[in-house]
Amino acid sequence: MIFEIQGADGVYEVDAPNEKAAAAAFKKMGASKPGMLEDVAKSAISGIAKGLIGLAGLPSDLSELGARGIDVASRYVGDKVGVDVKPREPDQSPLFGGTDLRKRVEGVTGPLYDPKTTAGEYAGTIGEFAPAALLGPGGWAARTAQVVVPAVVSETAGQVTKGTAAEPYARFGGALAGGVGTSIVVRPRGANAAVREQLPAGVTPQMVTAAEQLIDEAAQQGIRLAWPEALSQVAGRPVLTNTMRHLEATPQTEARMAEFFGNRPQSIDNAARQNFDAVAPPNNAPSTIGPAVGEAAENAVNDVRGVINRATEPNYTAASTVRLSQPEMARVRALPGYDEARAAVRNDPQLNRYVANLPDDSVGFLNEVKKYLDTAAENAAAPVNQQRNMQRSAGYGMDAGDVRDAATRASGDYAYALQTQQQLRAQGLEPLLQGPLGKIARKDTTTQKAINALFPTTPLANSADEIATTVGALAHRNPRAARDLVRAYLEGTFNEAAQALQSGANQAGGAKFRAVLVGNRQQAENLEAAVRALPNGDQIWPGFNRFLDVLEATGTRQNLGSRTAYNDQFLKNQAASGLMGETTKAIANPLQGGQTLVEKYERYLLGRNLNELADLLTNPNAAGRLRAIARMPVNSNQASTLALRLAAQAGASRETKPVD
Repeated sequence: MIFEIQGADGVYEVDAPNEKAAAAAFKKMGASKPGMLEDVAKSAISGIAKGLIGLAGLPSDLSELGARGIDVASRYVGDKVGVDVKPREPDQSPLFGGTDLRKRVEGVTGPLYDPKTTAGEYAGTIGEFAPAALLGPGGWAARTAQVVVPAVVSETAGQVTKGTAAEPYARFGGALAGGVGTSIVVRPRGANAAVREQLPAGVTPQMVTAAEQLIDEAAQQGIRLAWPEALSQVAGRPVLTNTMRHLEATPQTEARMAEFFGNRPQSIDNAARQNFDAVAPPNNAPSTIGPAVGEAAENAVNDVRGVINRATEPNYTAASTVRLSQPEMARVRALPGYDEARAAVRNDPQLNRYVANLPDDSVGFLNEVKKYLDTAAENAAAPVNQQRNMQRSAGYGMDAGDVRDAATRASGDYAYALQTQQQLRAQGLEPLLQGPLGKIARKDTTTQKAINALFPTTPLANSADEIATTVGALAHRNPRAARDLVRAYLEGTFNEAAQALQSGANQAGGAKFRAVLVGNRQQAENLEAAVRALPNGDQIWPGFNRFLDVLEATGTRQNLGSRTAYNDQFLKNQAASGLMGETTKAIANPLQGGQTLVEKYERYLLGRNLNELADLLTNPNAAGRLRAIARMPVNSNQASTLALRLAAQAGASRETKPVD
């Protein structure tokens, strides 16, 4: 017989033939009885082992439970219709069920520890539930709740019914009630459910925090970003944009969403002007920008030429007085273009002033003759020359080369000076002349031509360094003109991209401006190079670049369109009422006029859910709620499945053993 004896720390079950023997056995047992903390620890560890065994044997146990259920149902139906159904032979130990597996394990390890106190029994039950629940859905907090709550409810139900025939059923029902109740608590509901279902895999709480920062930065510039826009920008893919589009097109929330986005074109315009002001204040005479930067560019090119000339001037000076031998000079005088070049130099005061004191056979004078012949060759081949003649150009060029060769043979300093100048021009001057600076370097350059030279529609690959060099050179000689040029480009591009549409203000103007401005990687690199090369450019660029990030986020917003089937399903989902709502509809439907009541209730739920959803997606203070949603189980059905698994395990693995 089983006798219950009250001990100092709980009720104990003792198997003995009579009450006196039970008391003696309990007294004998007390000497080796563990303390409560020790019992709790041992019970928890043993419970985990039992839980793992029960989980492994669960498929076989569930099969056995199903077979028993079918047997009961078959005999019940047979009894009602007058058919004798033979009872199913009970399977006392299904192969690989929890009981069978436990016997096999205990055959190796010895009997698993059984609790000796009430606290130990609770610890053991929690341990049994842990393996099943900790592998379930949700974060650690949710999964911990899914262990503790069903275990405590199940054990409490077992304690209340201990020793009765109802105990196994009470434990099973307690686990089921606790598991389902916990799953209902941790699963998303209402707007949370809609967001969780539409939230793509991989969106983390950390992404929500980054999106929150972007929303705050946009707000500092006067621009309101919705969460789908900010999350899409951070994640690099659409996040909840479909949901937001439906809210904009749904009558229940259309006005609310229109109010949120209504002032966007003006707020973007204001933010853009503020960012342009950081680059340069407005210039009310924009046509003067081109000539100003043209002059600055020309001065920059001339400065480079001056550096090259100064580097070779000592060698030219040393070579200028060296005279050619008579045979060499005779060959020079015999050149077809020599007499023309000599007369042009001597008869032009502006040219002769540098060589007036030098004889005709000196290297210094012959260098001026060579330069005249080089210029004549260039002019004869110029496209604008109405008397363009390539033969004359070639003749002048050959004569210039012969004069140069004669002078270099006469003076090593002259040869060195020519070689050095050629190298310096190739390395420093020619890149400038062929790049944006050379294209701008004219005093008659217009503002638009300067913009086109600096910011072409299709920039060359790897051209950021050229842009930085050009803007840096302009800023060094005329800082205001350089700043004005960059602002003129930014503002002109914005005005074109954000211009009003026939239907009204351009909601997508900011995103279009950003796409035109930095639509490809090279454009982005060139713009950054230009801004950073300005005075204080390193301080200006981070803020402007963040403004572009905000504008890019606004471009993730979908255009309103027609996707009727998807819209209908979206609205149907938002009208879902959850467990209590579905119960209400089930009660209402059978009644007279119940269908009308259900429809009204669904319309109420639809409006409530949609408005809650609209508030969630547009409220800048919803970061905490969204982070919590991102941690929720993706599929709420998993939580319900887990509850059933816990309950089944409670019924399959729990055994009552006497204390002896």
